[in-house]
Amino acid sequence: MTEPPPERLASLSSRNELRGKVDRLRAVGPRETASPEHVSFVDWISGELASLGVQVRRDSHKFDRWSVSASDCALLIHDAAHGNLEIPVASAYPYSGRTGPLGISGQLQFVRCTARWSGVAGKIAVVEVPHPSVAVGMLLDDVGHLPTGANGFPHSYRHPVLSAKVFGPDLAAAKAAGAIGVVAVWQDSTAAQVAGQYVPFDLPYRDIPAIWLAGEEGRQLINHARHGSRATLTLNATLSPDSEIDTVWTVVEGDVTSESILVVTHTDGVNAVEENGALGVLELVRLFTGGQRPKRTLVFVFAGAHLRIPAVTNRGQAITAWLASHPEWWSGKGDAVRAVAGLAVEHLGALVRPRESPADPVDAEVELIYATNSTMLDVLAKSWAGRQRGKALIARPGLIHLGEGGPLYEEGIPAIALASVPEYLLKTTKSDIADVDLMHEQIATFARALLLLESTPTKLLARADQPSLVRKALTVIRLVLVIGRIRLLTWLSTFSR
Repeated sequence: MTEPPPERLASLSSRNELRGKVDRLRAVGPRETASPEHVSFVDWISGELASLGVQVRRDSHKFDRWSVSASDCALLIHDAAHGNLEIPVASAYPYSGRTGPLGISGQLQFVRCTARWSGVAGKIAVVEVPHPSVAVGMLLDDVGHLPTGANGFPHSYRHPVLSAKVFGPDLAAAKAAGAIGVVAVWQDSTAAQVAGQYVPFDLPYRDIPAIWLAGEEGRQLINHARHGSRATLTLNATLSPDSEIDTVWTVVEGDVTSESILVVTHTDGVNAVEENGALGVLELVRLFTGGQRPKRTLVFVFAGAHLRIPAVTNRGQAITAWLASHPEWWSGKGDAVRAVAGLAVEHLGALVRPRESPADPVDAEVELIYATNSTMLDVLAKSWAGRQRGKALIARPGLIHLGEGGPLYEEGIPAIALASVPEYLLKTTKSDIADVDLMHEQIATFARALLLLESTPTKLLARADQPSLVRKALTVIRLVLVIGRIRLLTWLSTFSR
């Protein structure tokens, strides 16, 4: 494994150039899948690729796009004693349903057990959603830290994406039981923590309007629901049939055309961290312009539907759909190119919290980086050289692999994948949440890794390490027991207040 010459990194954008691109991304704002802002960003990426002299390839995806603005999302309690009372909404439940501009009105029904949804016919169901901390060891294997000897890594993990996915209301069951709407109340969270959270983002359209509440507003609503108050729920969402978005990708052929390295990210997101990986991948393409031919063929994929996975695949991530459509570039079957390694670039420059002002000093979020076999771990350690900012928890999946690196792992392709998960990851905002200096260093780390991988002998790259069937079974059993315990405690807590 030969160290890459420093001059190969000279083609990367400067910090100031990168800052300009991040500022542009913030100005574009949230880029929900196939929104005008998202389409504009994808077109910009295509233009950047074309300016680098590579062929731009596109895979088009069509689906019915759901969208709603914060001003079209409201909840009004009809209180006989105090008149109408407006309850601030934390966020809409994506792709839940729509009410039209007049909203829907009905009696509130507090639901203690969402396994039954009893008594909700013709009513607006109100449910509590636990927001627990889960031991990190249940989700991944900790295989190292960068820089060496760094400490302060979390032992438990609490995130709106996880809570919404595992404990969020089953809207299909609620609709089947006759509910006309659903209000989900986060437990143990403030309204500020969950405001604008775009979760969950990977479910099909449910055709029943639903919203999220938290904090004092949530407790207030539950009290009204216990007393059978009436309410009007407004979720004046729009459905745009046959909306279209592209996955953009390009191939840079190498001296060895029978092997490839896949470099993947996605382009849709709701803030300047989720997702800015495209800015990093564009920099990696830049390494091989101006006649710098790679040793192996490189395939760069900018997936277009991470936040609308059901539009492109029935399982996995958006990259899963690209893999299914283009086995000739990675599968190794017949005359197909075989992918021998991969990189997944997501969530660059994540801070612990948004900056309140440009001068506000904020620590970097601990980077979650997967390295799925010993060679990837070695490449990552060598690529970290020169870093001044940030620290990383290096992981291998215990049961699941977060982010768009997951599909590579499922196919046994060894990879390094950045998938940091700050609490605001899915928060719809234009706030200053990306540290450009950190981003610049992370991109250089990925550049060094790519240059190392392209020259590493195939036999050393091997395959991604997979946990044993026994390990998977034990992890599943443990998760089921933990989830069951949390559900039971949540149910019991409804009788104690």
